[in-house]
Amino acid sequence: MTTATKQAGEQAGDKPEVTAEQVAEHLTMKDAEAIATVYLSLGITASDDPQDIAGEIDECYQGSFRDDAEFAEHTAEECGELPKDLASWIYIDWERSARDLMMDYSEEGGHYFRNV
Repeated sequence: MTTATKQAGEQAGDKPEVTAEQVAEHLTMKDAEAIATVYLSLGITASDDPQDIAGEIDECYQGSFRDDAEFAEHTAEECGELPKDLASWIYIDWERSARDLMMDYSEEGGHYFRNV
């Protein structure tokens, strides 16, 4: 690519595509490249800097879960919203709780991210 061609592409708004591999270089979590791939596929980042995107993932990634209900239960436990001595006869509708919770989260392939 010539300098003129490169400059013309940049002026037209073309920017180099960030790869999951580039983002994963800035992450320390297990399965970093797979998680970066999922995050990039959601299309929710406005950045084109791999280090900035890695920072977004560090801030937003909640983990991998079987389904929304399992994620809702995990989130309630992590936030301390469930009493340790909850009576065994009390049931929580985790699917319904998940519907409300998912207004603030995105899921792809079992990976959950907080919307920012």
